[in-house]
Amino acid sequence: MNKLTAFFQFLLVICIVLLGGCASTSTSTVTSTNALFLDNEFTKPLDFPNPEQVFLLTDKQQQWLDTTIVVRHNELPTNQIIDKILQRDFGLFDYDNSFTRTAAQTLETGQGNCLSMVIMTAAIAKHFTIPFHVQDVKTVPVWDRGGGLYLLNGHVNIALRTVPHRTNSYQFLKSPYITLDFVSQGQRRKLSKKIISERELIALYYINLSADAMVIKQYDRAYWLLRQAIAHAPSNSAAWNTLAVLYRRNDMAGLAEDVYKYAMSLDGQDMNIVSNYALLLEQQGRYQELFEYQRQVDLAQLRNPYRYFDLAELAYKDKQYSKALIYYKKAIKRAPMVDAFHFGMYRTYLSMGKKKAAIAALTIAQKHSADYKDRKRYNAKLALLRLVY
Repeated sequence: MNKLTAFFQFLLVICIVLLGGCASTSTSTVTSTNALFLDNEFTKPLDFPNPEQVFLLTDKQQQWLDTTIVVRHNELPTNQIIDKILQRDFGLFDYDNSFTRTAAQTLETGQGNCLSMVIMTAAIAKHFTIPFHVQDVKTVPVWDRGGGLYLLNGHVNIALRTVPHRTNSYQFLKSPYITLDFVSQGQRRKLSKKIISERELIALYYINLSADAMVIKQYDRAYWLLRQAIAHAPSNSAAWNTLAVLYRRNDMAGLAEDVYKYAMSLDGQDMNIVSNYALLLEQQGRYQELFEYQRQVDLAQLRNPYRYFDLAELAYKDKQYSKALIYYKKAIKRAPMVDAFHFGMYRTYLSMGKKKAAIAALTIAQKHSADYKDRKRYNAKLALLRLVY
């Protein structure tokens, strides 16, 4: 699905995973978490997006849908929507993870990440009263970088009902829903899934926006986006983890620690929260407390492809090209969908004079790029390489 917005430089780990969150909490829980917010310390932006905007389509878009899709009696227009608007698995849309869009923005631009596509499809389903459910897909963690933050992305897809009701035994055996996903059908069969609520989906939208805001140090905006996320999914540990990172970046270490501990009470196995808490302990010189948390982090880091990417980049800088290739390949083995790893291979092969291998690596980088601008840049380099070589 997480482009993959991820950032390693300071080991600030915010997991944009799609964790299940309850839509309501008991009075005691609300009371205990009120002390974890500091509304007076962060100015609420004037252009703050409200939840109604997430699924809202423009009048022009709704009119276009009504013109494009023919609604027939006792028949859901799901297949028409897939054929005329989405194509199978969003074939008419371009994957772009530069930011998370609303339904209207995604339909207007024809671009979006997996969350944007799910939001848009849900909005179209709502328009035609088609039953649907959104699924949190447990993928292998994939990393990417930017802005001094380290994020892990989760993934979502959506399933639309194709028939209003089963009419025969064959339909009884066949699923009445069809799943739409950027991930291929063969791959997603192997992945575990969990249905999440509409409120949890909205929470994910706000968490993604908050991460984008933190990257460019818009902390006031990030805070209020997280407030919205937590309001919609109070048990989403990723939202609390992000809030703790926000506090730590604003020199509120005491409150950050309280929030980390609360996030770990929601999901003690989330290494993103543990990593951040360990970093806080290390910065405060609390080494005795740090030991057990750091042990868990070190074990998790062995699976982190950026560990090997860093070593590859260092070897490349020192012109140790064979060594660089070894580390790039280790990174790719752990996260084959990250375009930066393949781009590193391209640069290394080019420096070694291996033009065909360089073109092959750059072609893969272009294929896996989660950013439209990067794909244009890769295409330009490929065109030049093929012209010259």
